[in-house]
Amino acid sequence: MKRTLPVKFQHLVMYTKDLITSHRWYRNLFNLQFSAQNDPDGSALMNLAEQSMHFFSFGHYHHDIAFASKKGVMPDNTSLLNYSMRLRDTVSIDDFIQRLEQQGITYKKGRLLQSAKTPEGLQAVSFKDPNGYWIEILGK
Repeated sequence: MKRTLPVKFQHLVMYTKDLITSHRWYRNLFNLQFSAQNDPDGSALMNLAEQSMHFFSFGHYHHDIAFASKKGVMPDNTSLLNYSMRLRDTVSIDDFIQRLEQQGITYKKGRLLQSAKTPEGLQAVSFKDPNGYWIEILGK
């Protein structure tokens, strides 16, 4: 039997309604490191694509998550149902919920899919980002 290889969350790119709003929202909520920016004025490739991108790091890679903005392209938050992230062991789920409340973000406790099992010792909370993407957070 072949074993699957372990992976980390890397280079997820999502279209955003408003690049600046997504930039601030994700940076404030997750304390992300802003690692790079490509825009039509500074990159020949981005100029050809008429696209701007902001890249962020959770501390694993230079580009863990990125947001893209292109005139006429809107987020497709119906095809990407949700994505899940696990909090670092040094951050409790209760502390994260407190952050959500402080920032006025509506959330629900539990898994998005009722049939999904929560690993023993973990709890789940889910909420939507400014683009309508569902995010599920697992933590202790």
